Amino acid sequence: MKVLYFGDLKDTTLKRDEIIEVESIKIGALKNLLSEKYPPLKESFLKDEIRIIVNGKDYSFTGRDETLVSKGCEIALFSPVGGG
Repeated sequence: MKVLYFGDLKDTTLKRDEIIEVESIKIGALKNLLSEKYPPLKESFLKDEIRIIVNGKDYSFTGRDETLVSKGCEIALFSPVGGG
């Protein structure tokens, strides 16, 4: 599956995108995998600060870590947006 990084996440991962070689994975397990690979992401995932879009559908605030995503999915991760 392809993971796309936007905003500050590009700076954290030093990538715009990458391919994760799995047949399928639950969103919660993907968060854990990416947190291990990029430790600064862990706190943001724990606080639900990162928006997770899977094939155009927003999973970031649903708390659905059990949602299964499979090979061929495109996952976009967006960093928190500040403003005032």
